[in-house]
Amino acid sequence: MIEKTGKSGHLRGAILGFGNMAEKGHLPGWLKQKQVAIQAICDPRPERRNRAKEVLPSARTYASQEDLYAGELLDFVDICTPPPFHAGTMVEALRQGLHVLCEKPFVGSRREFRKVLQLASQKKRVAFPAHNWKHAPILAKAQHWVEKGLLGRILHSEFHTLRMRPAVGLTPWRGQKENAGGGGILLDHGWHGIYLLLRFHRERPSAVSAWMDPTPGAGGDGEQTVLLQIEFPRSTASLFLTWNAPRRYNSARIYGDQGLLTLEDDRLLCRTSGRPDRRARYLAPLSHGSHHPEWTALVLKDFLLALEQPEKAARALEEAFFCLEITLSAYASGRRHGCRVEIPTRME
Repeated sequence: MIEKTGKSGHLRGAILGFGNMAEKGHLPGWLKQKQVAIQAICDPRPERRNRAKEVLPSARTYASQEDLYAGELLDFVDICTPPPFHAGTMVEALRQGLHVLCEKPFVGSRREFRKVLQLASQKKRVAFPAHNWKHAPILAKAQHWVEKGLLGRILHSEFHTLRMRPAVGLTPWRGQKENAGGGGILLDHGWHGIYLLLRFHRERPSAVSAWMDPTPGAGGDGEQTVLLQIEFPRSTASLFLTWNAPRRYNSARIYGDQGLLTLEDDRLLCRTSGRPDRRARYLAPLSHGSHHPEWTALVLKDFLLALEQPEKAARALEEAFFCLEITLSAYASGRRHGCRVEIPTRME
């Protein structure tokens, strides 16, 4: 359990990396958490520090982690840096004895994950992934129907993400080669799709195979289109991603031995044998927007709960582990033109 030592018993936090996701996704959520005070923002770019002062005048700003930790007493940090800096930033925060919330993709290598796991255990601190898509209302409803058993035993699921181009950000990591610290659509949108499929199945994955265009390691930019197949002990799943679609869209299918659930961006339909159809429709399509502050606010609540509930923290870290394993194994399979790659069935 964390001891609240800030003013009026608040948890004292800092945001590291103040790009669009931090400003438009995370900060609005933190400002709604009455037990939290974001007292500092760290970013090496002067223009982003200036922007931080505009939107949160009460926060002090720093250009480096070293200056931040020299100047602040903190309980946690929220890491929104570009992905190549996630692991190093997390490791330093854990060494300082701080809890950590980190944007996706959590880390980029098995060595980095082991280091984070080791330090979190050693320091008795929480390292928590910001998996916000699970809190999209339409996906939360689909998950609720699955968990109620409306579909029976899940046999197969599919998730599709169609985009016309990579998201425009303040840092150009999207579309870079996977081995150059960036990544294509698998590292970006794919991470979301993977943890959603893991939640639908509630099984530990056992193997993956993937086709990518362009092929990883073949030169040029990162992958633009991916078809990923995931094997579980009693079921299968597939994930299709592309930045070359004619429109922006998300869809999904979940097949069970007693029913079928379909998701078409803003609509859900659940059909089961012997029961009336269940339907739901939402004002905002799943594909709408990029920052999703209302979804991220629920991730922040999950993180705060995890500080008091070790089992919740452990489940979240295991989810990040399998997202990483599936991603790395998919790149390995893609380089070998779709060959099947087995993955560990337990967190290491």
